[in-house]
Amino acid sequence: MKVAVPLAAVAVICVIVAVALQPALKSDLLDISEVQRGTLSVSVGATGSVVPFYEESITSPIATKILEVYKKSGEFVHKGDTILRLDLSTANVDLQAETDALKIQEYKLEQYRTEASSAISDMEKQVAIDEMRLRRMETLLVNEHYLDSIGGSTKDMVRQRELDYEVAKLQLEQLKLNYENKKKTTESTLKVYELEYSIAANKLALRRKEIGDARVLAPFDATLSWVNDRIGSGVEKGSQLAVLSDLGRYKVTAEISDNFISQFNVGNRVEVRIGNTELKGTVSNIVPSVSNSKISFTVFLDEDSGNSLRPGLKADVYVVTSIKENVLKIANRAYYSGPGEYDLWVVEDNQAEKRTVVLGESSSFEVEVLEGLNPGERVIVSNMNGYKTRDRMKIR
Repeated sequence: MKVAVPLAAVAVICVIVAVALQPALKSDLLDISEVQRGTLSVSVGATGSVVPFYEESITSPIATKILEVYKKSGEFVHKGDTILRLDLSTANVDLQAETDALKIQEYKLEQYRTEASSAISDMEKQVAIDEMRLRRMETLLVNEHYLDSIGGSTKDMVRQRELDYEVAKLQLEQLKLNYENKKKTTESTLKVYELEYSIAANKLALRRKEIGDARVLAPFDATLSWVNDRIGSGVEKGSQLAVLSDLGRYKVTAEISDNFISQFNVGNRVEVRIGNTELKGTVSNIVPSVSNSKISFTVFLDEDSGNSLRPGLKADVYVVTSIKENVLKIANRAYYSGPGEYDLWVVEDNQAEKRTVVLGESSSFEVEVLEGLNPGERVIVSNMNGYKTRDRMKIR
């Protein structure tokens, strides 16, 4: 008894000290999820950003320089408002030169048309004259045959009349052939001139439109997101002058690995998470080309005008690829990196015990449980990397 009692007391003290020194977790610092049975929307993740639903970039139609800027970035503009003024002096001189050149080309076209018509008319008259001459020679030939029959002519005269008639006939045929060729050549040449004139007229119309577009006006009511306000600086043709955005509505542009391209299509439902805000949407467009092993696509939001939406906000995008019914699931947090085995902490009373579980597919908010957990059990889904060497923890 003298030996046993002190040893028992020491053992009890050791147990009490061990329990007292056992690491404990504070429950209010833990993120605990309950295992539930229900429907899981399986999705694949992508990264995206919020952009205005409609945005238009205004570019310079000509090479020129900026003379004046009337609107500032961030300012709201109405349709038809002048944003800035470009230097059009050189463009107007070039336009006048092209206008004069087109007028000269028009005069030349009319001149050729008149000359061609006159030449064709002359050939028509010549053909008519030669036809009359041939008919006269035919009459003379008939008369010569008659005179020969009554002894008033000779065989030589008859042969001469026949030869003259045949020559005139061949000449008429040659003239008619030349007349037809002349008509075809004239028509072809006239079409070439008309086509050249039409091309020049179209170019002039395009130049007039370019100069008209050089009056940089707001095409619709919008916010001026950006404007080139460097007065006096030169701008090349096609360079950006201003960007207008409709900030009343938004959409999301996203990128996803090309490994998932076969898993979703236009029309798939999408879950978007922007900070603490969760939104729903639909895939509206998928870019067919691949860039840096990424596929770009656009998401139209069901609620596209919320106060929490701003251009440039980063978004986590989850494209729903399938629906699973009657599955076990827990909350999706940073611990999950894909299907496989995980060591998770199961909470019971004031204890947390580490257990190996098998997880399957996921949505943006939930993960499928395949093995290791039962409905109603509570699992710690917050970061537990600091306790990998332990199997059991106390919870206060």
